[in-house]
Amino acid sequence: RANDAIDWIETHCFHTEGPLAPEALRLELWQKACIAAIFGIVDKDGLRVFREVFLVVARKNGKTLFASAIIAYVKFLDGEYGAKIFCLAPKLEQAAKVYDGFHQMLLKAPALARYIRKRRSDIYMPSTNSSTKPLAFNAKKSDGFNPHLTVCDELASWPAEQGRKQYEVMKSALGARKQPLILSITTAGYINDGPYDDLLARSTAFLLGNSDERRLLPILYMIDDVSKWDDKEELKKSNPNLDVSVPWSYYEEEIAIARLNLSKRAEFLTKY
Repeated sequence: RANDAIDWIETHCFHTEGPLAPEALRLELWQKACIAAIFGIVDKDGLRVFREVFLVVARKNGKTLFASAIIAYVKFLDGEYGAKIFCLAPKLEQAAKVYDGFHQMLLKAPALARYIRKRRSDIYMPSTNSSTKPLAFNAKKSDGFNPHLTVCDELASWPAEQGRKQYEVMKSALGARKQPLILSITTAGYINDGPYDDLLARSTAFLLGNSDERRLLPILYMIDDVSKWDDKEELKKSNPNLDVSVPWSYYEEEIAIARLNLSKRAEFLTKY
């Protein structure tokens, strides 16, 4: 199952911007590991074990493209009739980033594009009566959405109380599906006591073996030694796409500025 998902994504998904566009997507080892864990670990009935995926990784490591590829795989391969897929963020403009990335990816893949129809508010697949749409969150109006897949973009920037309520609304709505998925992709951020902090605490307990959860898959790319924040070997831990989607020369320039500017250093430590 893991290999099938990897092979399908590398066959049908394409870069949509940057120097590699419009070439086929070639997953890096860390991305293959993520895909393998999400789609390759199943229960006795063949259904995915993990329902919540929490991916924390630095800026410029291809989170949006990665999320778009997962949307494509779930939409075309899950076979869930009437599946509702949401790209969720506090503002519609942010939610549209992953949604537009998915749409552009379909335009590069005629074999997929012929099965979907772009409507004003969503991307619709008649054969499975499924739709994908961007959504600016409002917890009071989110009941009844019945999502099959929800992609939460930049979770660390979600306002604390409202963001926690929105996440819980979408998570609680997963129960009506056979193998639903809520995927949160994010860098770190500055908001305290929001859904990012909640998931980070749960993830830490899970990874340390102090939790009985079995539906949460934490994928946390972070440095181990904060005193080595400007060391390339340490930064590889939080930047698995270093020298792939972002060159080391870019980081060298950012580090040079951050060494002399405390606010810039705080931004670098948080986002990279």
